[in-house]
Amino acid sequence: PSAALRAARAQVSAHPETVERCTAHGATTYCALPEWTGRTRAWARTTDRVRALAGGTAASRPLTVRQRVEARYGLDNDPSYDPSTVPGTVTVGTRWGGNRVPEYAVGLASVLVAGDEHAGSELCDGRVVTVLWLALGGDADPLASLRDVRIDDGVEGGAVVLTPTGNLLMSAGQTDVVRTLLGRPHAEVASAVRGHWKELTAPGTSTARVAELLHVPGIGHGKDTDSCER
Repeated sequence: PSAALRAARAQVSAHPETVERCTAHGATTYCALPEWTGRTRAWARTTDRVRALAGGTAASRPLTVRQRVEARYGLDNDPSYDPSTVPGTVTVGTRWGGNRVPEYAVGLASVLVAGDEHAGSELCDGRVVTVLWLALGGDADPLASLRDVRIDDGVEGGAVVLTPTGNLLMSAGQTDVVRTLLGRPHAEVASAVRGHWKELTAPGTSTARVAELLHVPGIGHGKDTDSCER
């Protein structure tokens, strides 16, 4: 590539906001590269589905969904981006469909719960359950989507959960709670989540406490329930 092309690729990779076009849909602003503006409706459908399950102000507070691209090393790579520290900013890449949809939903849910992507990537307490249920609870086939976002393609035991900006660790105990919730009537769980939103999103809330609040029996304070080991 020419020097000018390399410079242009570096610019859009480091500062996509300089070339993006933004449009508002409700409380969410979608910023896309010019070639991808047609996808914002698809992003909005997933965003609205996840936000509709949230409690407190999370369902209505302003968010920015910003498309990011890594073009410095060619256009065929499938990068994972560094999590943003900007409050209320959610990353979406240049690929959409398949596993990318629930992965985006998990990233979005982590911002709704933790405030920004970096804080969301560090979650290891009971809030992981809240994030996964928000992301997948409104999905047409939530257990299939749970498999899709886990690197082990399973629904049992601990695993790494993929997002556009890295990953989230999910313990075996958290998996048990999430799997139970995803098998219950959607409206029943949604009501309980909204009713206990403040505690379900509070730092330090244990997985055992989340299970208690959401009426999932048999989840104790075992050593693997809230694991922060990375």
